[in-house]
Amino acid sequence: MDLRELYDQIGGSYDEAIGRLRTESLVGTFVVRFAADPSIPNLLNAWSRGDEQAAFEAAHAAKGVCQNLALTSLGEPASAICEALRPGNDDLRAATDVDARIGELRDAYERAIDAIDAFERGR
Repeated sequence: MDLRELYDQIGGSYDEAIGRLRTESLVGTFVVRFAADPSIPNLLNAWSRGDEQAAFEAAHAAKGVCQNLALTSLGEPASAICEALRPGNDDLRAATDVDARIGELRDAYERAIDAIDAFERGR
């Protein structure tokens, strides 16, 4: 699998990632490092134990990492969770099914990690 195929498989934008980081080598390096990034696991753990402040902070970090790497399938739910949990966004929180967005993020994350592992093994 090449890097473009990886991005297609995990619901990211290869062209956007190249536009930001400029070279395929850098994109490949950082997308492989993403597998070790703790922000999404931290978010999932914080949410499961009911720590909304820690979940917000982890969602904010995950949103940034995913947006920088153009990992859309992960960045969109992370961003929605971040905004719903942002202090003072009570109306948005009430209108957002955070549990559903957490489930969406968890599923996308598991698929992404599996695909990144396969990509890394094939390099």
